[in-house]
Parts: sequence; structure tokens; C-alpha cells
Amino acid sequence: MSLMTILAIALGGAIGALGRFGLSNWFNSFIQIHHTVHIGTLLVNIIGSFLMGFLYVTIIERELLQPEWRSVLMVGMLGAFTTFSTFSIEAINFFERGHPWLALTYVVASVVFSLLAAGLAIHLARAI
Repeated sequence: MSLMTILAIALGGAIGALGRFGLSNWFNSFIQIHHTVHIGTLLVNIIGSFLMGFLYVTIIERELLQPEWRSVLMVGMLGAFTTFSTFSIEAINFFERGHPWLALTYVVASVVFSLLAAGLAIHLARAI
């Protein structure tokens, strides 16, 4: 792997991390389900899964972008944008604070809706 590829992935990661931070906080400022639910994390994961599904079709299946962009966009940008590490800590915090049903709902919603978003994106991208 070349130094330019590594730097491009790092730049994509910085963009994704800043995007996650900004968008998650924006969602959290408008949508409050429970005082401890960070809905922004859930929504960012769903959006990231959708984008990953779309890029999978356009970059890998259709080869519409150069192969170098695969790592930049999917590994760097979307890898930093989606927040499953944060999601894991938030789910554990729900359990530890005595909200097991909220934790379970959060985990199931995150996984199901993120998978649905990725599947929908793949279907839509293939239809285009």
C-alpha cells in the first residue's frame, strides 16, 4: 500500500469522523426519545449502512469509480462515520443503568434498520 493511499484513507477517516460527530449531535439536538437514548448514533449507523450498500454496488459491482476510491470511501470515510463502537458502549450503559428493554430495543433497532438500509441501498443502486 502506498503512502498516498494511506494518507487518502486517513483523510477519508477524518471526514467521516467529523461527519459522524456533527450529524449525530444535530440529530440528538432535535430528536429525544428518552433522556439517555442517543438517537443520533442509531440514525448515523442507518445512514452509514445505506451509503455503504450504495457504494458497494457503484464501486465494486459496477466499478464506476477507480479501485483506490474503495478504500478511501468505504474504509476511511464510512468506517469512521459509522459508530458501532459507540453503539456498543451505549447499549451496555442502558443495561448497567437498569434499562434492559431499552438496551435490547436499541440493539435490535440498530441492527435491523442498518441491515434494511444497506439492503435498500443495494436494491436501489442496482435499479439505477
